Amino acid sequence: MKPDRANQMYWIGGLALLSASLFLFVPPIPQSEAYHLFADGRTIFGIPNFWNVASNLPFAAVGLLGLWKLHGTVNRVLFAGVFLTCFGSSYYHWAPDDARLVWDRLPMTVVFMSFLTSIVVHDSPTRATVRTLALLVACGVSSVVWWIAANDLRPYLLVQFIPMLVVIPSLRRAPGRTMLLAVMALYTLAKLSELCDQGVYSVLSISGHTCKHLLAALAAYYMYRWQLRADSRAASEASASVNVGDTLRAVSN
Repeated sequence: MKPDRANQMYWIGGLALLSASLFLFVPPIPQSEAYHLFADGRTIFGIPNFWNVASNLPFAAVGLLGLWKLHGTVNRVLFAGVFLTCFGSSYYHWAPDDARLVWDRLPMTVVFMSFLTSIVVHDSPTRATVRTLALLVACGVSSVVWWIAANDLRPYLLVQFIPMLVVIPSLRRAPGRTMLLAVMALYTLAKLSELCDQGVYSVLSISGHTCKHLLAALAAYYMYRWQLRADSRAASEASASVNVGDTLRAVSN
């Protein structure tokens, strides 16, 4: 096993232990009803919470771009999730409540887990990639089901943050690490904006939650840029392999 790959596996093992400790030492985290009270509730063009609804449109644009330009099952699932996030989040923000929040969170878990799959298998994709993707996406969906059944957000919080933490060992030498760093930075800013919803709104007249959507969509765009680079690299390697094979056959003949 390559040293970088081994380090990543050790890091993932450590995160697994950290995740287990969350369930051992942290009590269940219920969904607060205050979560649905956003700073900007303006109705514009007859659309309630207009900016929190409209700011989801970039997810559709990035999702379509990824589905159009990228190849492979992981990319298809990842950017289908980004695309569907536009509709799930818009549906929720039109009339925020727990029942609608389910449809906001489900496509996001698909994005988180597909991105995690792409990180884990990036250096050595195999036939097991689709099985890994299916397992991780199932875990993501299960975190939402657990929240609905037990009113406990701990699994969903892990699904949100573990993929970003898994990226850390890849930042030193991974191809396209600048884009991965951009994904992490933008997602961090998105979460901070979400926490400062009212504060941002009082300063900018646009809410922190609206900024969260825009920053998260930009993070998804940098996921696209990273995956596009990987696709281009794989295509170049495949082309070079074909050319070498043709040359060897020509020489042998």
